[in-house]
Amino acid sequence: RKESSAASDVYKRQLAGCASPNDAGSGDGAGASEPGALLPAAEGETEYPLTLETWAGESVVEERPERIAVIGFSPNLDYLEAMGATPVYTTEDEPWEWRDPEWGSGIELVDSATRHDPINFEGLASTDPDLIVASHFLQDESDFDRLSDIAPVLESEEQVPGDRIDWRQTQRTIGEALDLGTAAEEAISDAEEEIEAAADDHPDFSGRTLTIAYDYVETGMDYYTVTDGTAEEIVGQLGFEPNPLAEDFVDDPGVSDEQLALLDADVLIVFYNDQVGREAREEMDLFQALDPVADGRYISVVANEEDSGANATWVLRRGASTLSVPWAVDVIAEWVDGVDLP
Repeated sequence: RKESSAASDVYKRQLAGCASPNDAGSGDGAGASEPGALLPAAEGETEYPLTLETWAGESVVEERPERIAVIGFSPNLDYLEAMGATPVYTTEDEPWEWRDPEWGSGIELVDSATRHDPINFEGLASTDPDLIVASHFLQDESDFDRLSDIAPVLESEEQVPGDRIDWRQTQRTIGEALDLGTAAEEAISDAEEEIEAAADDHPDFSGRTLTIAYDYVETGMDYYTVTDGTAEEIVGQLGFEPNPLAEDFVDDPGVSDEQLALLDADVLIVFYNDQVGREAREEMDLFQALDPVADGRYISVVANEEDSGANATWVLRRGASTLSVPWAVDVIAEWVDGVDLP
C-alpha cells in the first residue's frame, strides 16, 4: 500500500457531533460526560503539563487531551473502550469477541491501513489529535519523531517482547494521561474479579499443568505458555501451576519434532490453522505418544472454524488487555471443562 491522500487511503464513519454510543462511559467506573463528548468527565487527579517517558524520548501533554488517535495492536483500542473513551482515529476495525460492537461506531476515522503498513501520518493528522496512543508498537525513533510533530505520543517506557507486556500497567499509563486514573483502576479491578470468578468456578484446575502451543505447519510449532510470559500468567490465574518444561522455550518458542515430548502436561491445547494441518500433526507417531494425547487430555482448536474461540491465541500472544483477558480465560476454562483431569 502506498501512502497517499487521506481521501484515498482511509474511509470515514461520521456521526453528527462525533457522538459516542458510550457517552456515559462503557467501562464500569467511567465518569459521566457531556452529550457528544469523546471522553468521560475529567477526574481532576492528573496534573498537566504531564511528561510521558518513552523508550524513544519524552512527550509533554500540556493539557488534558480530548481527541485521541490510536495506532498499533488491539489492546491500545481496548484500553480506551474499558474507560468509556472514544478515539478519533484508529487503524483497526477488527470485530474482536470481547468488544462492544456498538462502541466503535463513534470513531471518526477508521484507516483502511493495517498495522503491517507504513503509518499513514497524513490520515492521522487529518483528525487533529492531541494525543497519539501507540503503546508497544513503534520500532523506529524516526516514526516517534514524526508522530510527535503531530501530537504528544504515548509509548512504552521500554521495548519488551509482545508476549511479556504488562496490560495492567499500560491501562494505568493511558488512564493517567487522560485524567481517568480511577476509571483505569476500576477497569483493572473488574477484569481481575472476572478472572478470579472463573478460577473459583474451576477449583479442579489448581495444581494441574496446562501447555498451549500453535502449529503453524509451514514454520513449525510454537510453545505459547513459556515461563514468565503472558500466556503462562493467564493460565496461572485460572489456577494452573507453571510447567517446568516451559523454561526450555524462553529463548526460542519453536518446538522441533525432537522436542515434542516437552509438550507434556496434564492438559495440552494445540491451535491449528486448518483441519489439514491438524490431521497431519495428529498422524505423527511422536505426537500420538504424548501422554495427554494418548490419555484424552488433548484439545485441538482450528482457527478457521466459526466460533472456535481461536482468537484466544492472540490474547495469549500479544492481545492481552482489560477486556480481552477475562474473555480468553472463560474460553480456556470452557475447553478444559471437557477434559477428564488426572
